[in-house]
Amino acid sequence: MTPPLRPAALAALLAFAVLPVHAQDPGAPQPPVPSVTQESETQDSGVGDLETAEWIGKPVMSSDRRAVGTLREVRTASDTADAGLLIVERDGGETVEVPMQGAAFDGTSVVVTPLADAIAAN
Repeated sequence: MTPPLRPAALAALLAFAVLPVHAQDPGAPQPPVPSVTQESETQDSGVGDLETAEWIGKPVMSSDRRAVGTLREVRTASDTADAGLLIVERDGGETVEVPMQGAAFDGTSVVVTPLADAIAAN
């Protein structure tokens, strides 16, 4: 037979039962948010206007690492959204609009999500 729990022990067990399993430090860095969570729901990836302004003049590469051109302009829907366009100047002076979603700077060039053939078809 199990001895009855003392009131203090019972109170301690109840207190631990209502605590969250994993308390997160609000000051801790948060993981990146995926840019697309569902078909019709887009979330901000954290690529903001200040970061993309530094990309202007940099070479642009497709996701298959082929040269696309030079970034001339960034058009965003808001200061922090990546739902915008990158205006890329190609050899010969013509420009092409490339979706900004998924674009990133790798230290040397801006890498965009579309493949080079898809960009050339625009």
